Amino acid sequence: MKKARSINKKHHKITRDYEKQKSKHVEKLADKMLENDKKAQQLKSKTMKGDFLKNF
Repeated sequence: MKKARSINKKHHKITRDYEKQKSKHVEKLADKMLENDKKAQQLKSKTMKGDFLKNF
């Protein structure tokens, strides 16, 4: 009987904490996407001198 109770407590703890962990994960992914977008925008704003394809 004790084993069943401890499993139930662990399950309850995991399910209660799931939404918080999920929101942290999604927030971390969103921050990474915004950072990558910022880098891409900086690269797009740079202008190239001359014919870029002739260098290859």
